[in-house]
Amino acid sequence: MTSPSTLLAQTFFIGGYGPGVFGSTLSDDGKMTEPKLLAEQGLPAFFAFHPKLNVLYVVTESSRKDPKNPSMVAAYNVERTSDSPSVLPKLTRINSQAIDGDASCHVAVDASGKFLAVANYTSGSVCLFPVAENGSVQPVAIKIDHSGAEGPNKSRQKEAHAHCVVWSPNNRFLLVADLGLDKVFVYELDAAKGVIVPAKNGSFSLAPGSGPRHLSFHPNGKWVYIINELNMTMTVAAWDGAQGKLTELQTISTLPADAKGDNFSTAEVLVHPSGRFVYGSNRGHHTIASFQVDQTTGKLTSTGHASTQGKTPRNFRLSPNGAFLLAENQDSNTVFSFRVDSKNGTLEPTGFSINAPSPACIKFLDR
Repeated sequence: MTSPSTLLAQTFFIGGYGPGVFGSTLSDDGKMTEPKLLAEQGLPAFFAFHPKLNVLYVVTESSRKDPKNPSMVAAYNVERTSDSPSVLPKLTRINSQAIDGDASCHVAVDASGKFLAVANYTSGSVCLFPVAENGSVQPVAIKIDHSGAEGPNKSRQKEAHAHCVVWSPNNRFLLVADLGLDKVFVYELDAAKGVIVPAKNGSFSLAPGSGPRHLSFHPNGKWVYIINELNMTMTVAAWDGAQGKLTELQTISTLPADAKGDNFSTAEVLVHPSGRFVYGSNRGHHTIASFQVDQTTGKLTSTGHASTQGKTPRNFRLSPNGAFLLAENQDSNTVFSFRVDSKNGTLEPTGFSINAPSPACIKFLDR
């Protein structure tokens, strides 16, 4: 007899600095199946799904001159081969395109499914690719190189470092966090021409030395949460979707007051599907910080820090129903599952974990 856990299994993909894209499933008790290699693509640093098709996009975080794994974005067809949710889907590459950038670390597809954006960390640029009706990636339409005053961190902010790309809820704007320039750039999509152009309110500046890395929209579309890698903070900003403008509301530490050490950096930020909680990962401190959201102001209150049971939580992911959080430990090659408290958003270890090579991204198949 099939157990309830198997019936509620949720498929997710794991990427990072290993040999390819792995697949696993999460059951209703937090247990995960042993990862299986589904597609070979070296250094698959980040994923995105097509909004309408069963297509997964994967970027290779390397350089254009890397002879083994040159910078590229690949599209994979995701095919269910069984009605059982415990059986992993088959990934078949549709095509790939070279990326004119180095250390491509983030990818996002717009709501129409017609445009794909990539952030290139080392080269400090953003690329926009058209997407065909079958989900294949077409040759790049435009590349924009960031420039401006570098931040005060001499080792990390000597130049621009685009770190993430996020489409606005109304699909008019593309937000790009640049760690090197302490800015979030805002571009407007010209869908007719197939390009992005600087918006009227072209950028949002954060405190010098912040190092904005990733950002996440609240479900109501009014607030944006920006995690700052270098000064270990989370910035809450109001979002004007008509003007494409960000306005700072609050900046709060991601660390507890008694944290000691100097080898800290943040990584990922995610808003819970309910909109009531926000989470951020602390590398070096090896924790996930949890916050409650004031539903009137969008501001945050810290609710604690959960150990990720390993080293260097570069990424984490919430299950589609918000019941679990999966924390990836890049330097200890593990993924641990945590149950999310539905009342206050705090995290409780389930006791389950899996091994994966240098994990740095997780994406659930929520369709």
